Amino acid sequence: MDFTSFHTSSIVWNDERTMEGYLGIEWDETSYYGDLNVDEILEASDFYYSTTPHNFTESFVQMPNPHSRKLESFSFEERRYLIDVYNCMDERILLKCGRQVEKSTTLGNKILSYSGMIPHFKTLFVSPSSTQTKEFSKTRIKGAIDTSPDLQAWFDQSTVDNVFEKSAINFSKIVLRYAFLNADRVRGVSADFTCIDEIQDIYLDLIPVIEEASSHSPFKWFLYSGTPKSLDNPIEYLWTNNSTQNEWAVPCDRHGVKSDPSTWHWNILTENNITRDYLACDKCGREIRPNHPLSQWVSTGDPDPDGQVYQGFRIPQLMTPWIKWEDLWAKYNDYPRVQFYNEVLGESYDSGERPLTLENLKANCNSVIDMNEEAVIAFRAAHPTARLYAGIDWGSDSNKSYTVIVICTYINNRFTLIYAYRFTGQEASTHVQIAKIKKLLALLRVHRAGTDYGGGVWPNDQLLREFGSNRILRYQYASAHNIVEYSDKLGRFIVNRTEIMTIIFNGIKRNDTFTFPSWLYFKEPFGSDFLSIFSEYNEKRRMVEYKKSVNDTDDTFHAFVTCFLASLVDTPRPDLIIPSSVRDHAIADSMY
Repeated sequence: MDFTSFHTSSIVWNDERTMEGYLGIEWDETSYYGDLNVDEILEASDFYYSTTPHNFTESFVQMPNPHSRKLESFSFEERRYLIDVYNCMDERILLKCGRQVEKSTTLGNKILSYSGMIPHFKTLFVSPSSTQTKEFSKTRIKGAIDTSPDLQAWFDQSTVDNVFEKSAINFSKIVLRYAFLNADRVRGVSADFTCIDEIQDIYLDLIPVIEEASSHSPFKWFLYSGTPKSLDNPIEYLWTNNSTQNEWAVPCDRHGVKSDPSTWHWNILTENNITRDYLACDKCGREIRPNHPLSQWVSTGDPDPDGQVYQGFRIPQLMTPWIKWEDLWAKYNDYPRVQFYNEVLGESYDSGERPLTLENLKANCNSVIDMNEEAVIAFRAAHPTARLYAGIDWGSDSNKSYTVIVICTYINNRFTLIYAYRFTGQEASTHVQIAKIKKLLALLRVHRAGTDYGGGVWPNDQLLREFGSNRILRYQYASAHNIVEYSDKLGRFIVNRTEIMTIIFNGIKRNDTFTFPSWLYFKEPFGSDFLSIFSEYNEKRRMVEYKKSVNDTDDTFHAFVTCFLASLVDTPRPDLIIPSSVRDHAIADSMY
């Protein structure tokens, strides 16, 4: 690929700034941001304008020398490509990285830099699991502080210092949390700078909730990083649609005019640059150097300027000097294709599998079920003793999801969906939804309704007050040893998300468990919600996870799940679920 121009227009270079004057700054505990904008806040911080994050890191962060085994100052000499990443001051930054490319080190150093440079600055760090967050806190934050006397002066014994929170003498604060299936641990935290690491393992629906931490901040800075997986992953969606897609361009000056770099051949690092012995020009096959003095970031993306634009950087192992080339060559030959693309190249690879096909779903459709409100009312009139069940998945305007209600019953020993409704447009109002759902549940004399706990605390309370806990059953996806179990302490059912979804998928594929309406009426948007889900294997958790395509919805599927779960109270299905013993909270002595 040939480039005739290079631009990193929104990346801030501050090499000419110095460290002078930082020792003379006094922080006032009573100072606050008030109505100041970001520029005014930063202008008030003399220290901020005397240095940059990469200068701060070079001056205060220590790293062990693998040869001398002694600590020495962090150096960017062989990490020149990271200077732009450290100093970039865009509101949104996206790092798409291979493994072992100092992604977490970069996040930690950037967090420490901001905490030292800007008084009263609040950072929120989020990862998918408690283990990952504790490891980051221990190795990237506390580890850096403990090895640097200068950083210890900022984070001295008078400040807060625990795994999930640290504070500095200039009243900056670092809060560390984790969020996998829900963002409950992030609620109530305020932040100026929000970092989400391993974003590929965090459900996309949680990101707007996490971002609420910055809703009152004048900064609203966000940095998301991770190692990509499939093409349906959140990090790939943001990279493709919303980022500048900055790539590290490495020149081969054997092409064009020697004195004119614009005529050279510029390499964007891919597997085409890999040979047995060295990183090669993808045009002539001769060796190139990632640390060439003219190597630079170039923007290859064209994000929608009217949307949220991320300054995106892809960092593959091919450009890191500490990974031995013979090891990289071995990975190229030995790693599965998907693993090499993800972990070495920092590229997405379409490895996700769909648990359902269009044929699977259509095979379970019954052409005589019209799925309109008049038809379901007529069904109730014709079958007055039939037990009808409802499932409700609460949606939110902020994260591209919709509230959906489904009505199901058993027909010919198959759990049959006879009605579904999605609330859109003006009906997105919670008050409108509750009024319609109450009317529908009463009109159809629904026996029990299963509701999504996570997105409907207040709506569920309204339904409970109207119909009672015997008819309104709340279900929450969370870590659970059993497929479904009732928590007396929480007053709701805890459901193993992956297990129950697998059960539903298997029942659909067997074509003997469930029935859906005519495909003509069910296809959009309801059937599409079933087909938007794909599976990925999570190496850290050593299990398959189900996710939805980033630009699609899956609300109808989860409404169907809660509906089916509610029906199990009256019609146990030991052929599908091997239940644990569950104490009933007002329904029966045993759930099954």
